[in-house]
Amino acid sequence: MNIPLLSPDALQRISDACCYISVFLGDEKISQGTGFAYTANGEVLTAAHVVTGRSPIRHCDYKDPDQRIYCKFAGHPAAEYRVFFCSIDLDIPSFTSRIQLDLAILLPKSPFATAVSHIPANVNPPTLGERVCLAGFSEELELPFNVDRLLQHDFSGAAQFREAMRTGYIADMTGPLLKQGNVGNLRRIVAENTQNGDRVECDVMYIDNAMHAGASGGPVVNGKGEAVGVLSQRAVTRVDVGQEKVRVPSGCTVALSLAPLLHIARKTGDAVTEQVVRHGHAPAMCREPRAAG
Repeated sequence: MNIPLLSPDALQRISDACCYISVFLGDEKISQGTGFAYTANGEVLTAAHVVTGRSPIRHCDYKDPDQRIYCKFAGHPAAEYRVFFCSIDLDIPSFTSRIQLDLAILLPKSPFATAVSHIPANVNPPTLGERVCLAGFSEELELPFNVDRLLQHDFSGAAQFREAMRTGYIADMTGPLLKQGNVGNLRRIVAENTQNGDRVECDVMYIDNAMHAGASGGPVVNGKGEAVGVLSQRAVTRVDVGQEKVRVPSGCTVALSLAPLLHIARKTGDAVTEQVVRHGHAPAMCREPRAAG
């Protein structure tokens, strides 16, 4: 018998905690993806490459004054966000280039009128073979009846509808796609600088179910309803095409654990992140806005 990992209510909470992220540079939409609230204030965890629209991460991208980031939660207006932290860069002396951990934290520029559904963050990774839930606005999702394609351009309200869709109103019309899978491979990476005492730990996990473009930045959730990872990319394999080998999606998803949040808390001296990762919740909603890291 296939016993559900989580109750319908728990799955609905995960769905409500996911947001559709839209990133603009001027009027051009340069990136879109998924994030999820890990505090009732609507503070968001996502993949760093969703914020910049490309990889490797260039920190100048998200510091561009013309960049705008919107997060849309179902039942809430699209809200503008700012970057608190984007990517952890690891310089390894023997490597030809730095390693980047694909994690970012976004903060709302203005407080929400009501609490945002959120998923508690757990810095402990799942175990090998553990069943987990994945959520994200995968490109597999389409609007019901393809209304975005059928709507006449000159119809009253069509322009407003399309503009709303640009800032994530798909969150209300479809919600994220939820899947389940097992952790098929799990490896911990530890990077330490003995000179300054800096230490970063992160787990890379392969989950045996595929999420596609658009789901990057979505949560990996355990059977307790806790976020234990962030979706980073599709795993790929090579197939023979004539004389060449071509890289194609393998059917697995690669995710990172939330262990690096401990490093972010130490690096930024941020008490809120420290509280979240150690106790699973943030202080009360009413507080001063946090400074960018």
